[in-house]
Amino acid sequence: MPDVAVDETFTETRTFQPDDVDQFAALSGDDQPRHTEPDGDGRQMVQGLLTASLLTSIGGDLEVLASRMELQFQRPVYTGETLVCELTVVSADPDADGGVAVVGDVVVRRINRGDESTQADTATANTAGGDAAGTVVLEATVEGIIRE
Repeated sequence: MPDVAVDETFTETRTFQPDDVDQFAALSGDDQPRHTEPDGDGRQMVQGLLTASLLTSIGGDLEVLASRMELQFQRPVYTGETLVCELTVVSADPDADGGVAVVGDVVVRRINRGDESTQADTATANTAGGDAAGTVVLEATVEGIIRE
């Protein structure tokens, strides 16, 4: 069982490609044209739950059995954009079965916009409710159990 401590942060970085979006569309049935047909810039919009899979990747690494995920999508994500997901442990309490009940706060930020520079995205973040670390695209609260 992995050890987790309050205020510890876990990170996952990913750049979704058109093939990722197409495969998720085929698996999930979320195959709206906005996801399957490129826009005027040649990008596809990434499905929200595919974006949220960044947190499930962290949860898998920590062996968390999720019990609740509250997702708040802030902005769309497109193929070619690099995302960084940070999960910060808010509480980690032993449970009666010998596991640990975990609550985490999650922020997913876009740190670039495909072909545009990170500096340009930082400027956008500063004027559009983001911060210098990138534009917030998803916020979440997650709960789960880490079993022995």
